[in-house]
Amino acid sequence: MNLNDENINVFFNKYITYVDDISNHFNYDSNIRHLLYVILPAFIYKYKVYNESLILECFRKVKIYKSNHKDGIVTASFNRILKKSNALYYTDKYIVINNYNENTIPTLIDNIVHEFNHAVNSINNEISYDDKYIKVRTGLSSLIYDKATMNFIKKSDEIALEEILNTSQTEEIINIINSFGKYNIENTELANMLYNLKIEIGDNGYVSDAYSFQKNICKRLINNKTFAPTINNLRFKGLIEEIPTIFNNVIGKDNSYKELNKILTDMHLLILKYSNRKIFKERLLNKIMEKKKDVENLINTYENNCIFK
Repeated sequence: MNLNDENINVFFNKYITYVDDISNHFNYDSNIRHLLYVILPAFIYKYKVYNESLILECFRKVKIYKSNHKDGIVTASFNRILKKSNALYYTDKYIVINNYNENTIPTLIDNIVHEFNHAVNSINNEISYDDKYIKVRTGLSSLIYDKATMNFIKKSDEIALEEILNTSQTEEIINIINSFGKYNIENTELANMLYNLKIEIGDNGYVSDAYSFQKNICKRLINNKTFAPTINNLRFKGLIEEIPTIFNNVIGKDNSYKELNKILTDMHLLILKYSNRKIFKERLLNKIMEKKKDVENLINTYENNCIFK
């Protein structure tokens, strides 16, 4: 899809009515409604028009809730409630935005885009199960439930890598939104919002504050031309069971993908502890730096074994 001054307004207008419909249905305020005017088209642009129906379905099924709960760590969340009807499992989906009244426009857009991107990358093959467990997929990771009781047990170790990739894609989508401002937008309200967004983001592109330490460590992996397109394509399609074999084959060692995710998850938990601790932080920092080296060693091996980087 090539956007220009001749077709940009047709592109926007195509989705404004849809956003109005879901905003009326969910009783969204004007702020959420107007942000969705630019967020929804950006998702269509990124994931291509041939995936339009899936994107529209996701925005129709996932409701946004505003919260003034102050949380310095979890600014927003994508949530599911696992349910069962006539022997079939399904989920009720929703997004919660914390610190709502204090958020700037870029922060609100970041939160909404980040959580909807989790949702979009979870819609295909969302639920799987065996005799003991039910897995509800969140991109690369899974929420694991006991099948007999449907009680939540744990999150899988891929959660950290999922957040790193999702944050990178969030930046990409917000930069798409920012690029809309270079066109001649007829809707004055949207044009003004895009202008203000461009002023706040600046000329160097949007960079999210989320998972910045982990994202910087994994930057070469995220940008790798073998890893990123393959993993993100399988993640979007819900074919994540293929990923470990592909990653392990490049590394040349079994369980390398599992090892990477375990290290990233352990490091993420240490970072949370470090941010919450007031004193005696040096030992935690040393552990974090040890995990950092372990991740970098795996990435070095992956890069060295890659033909196409």
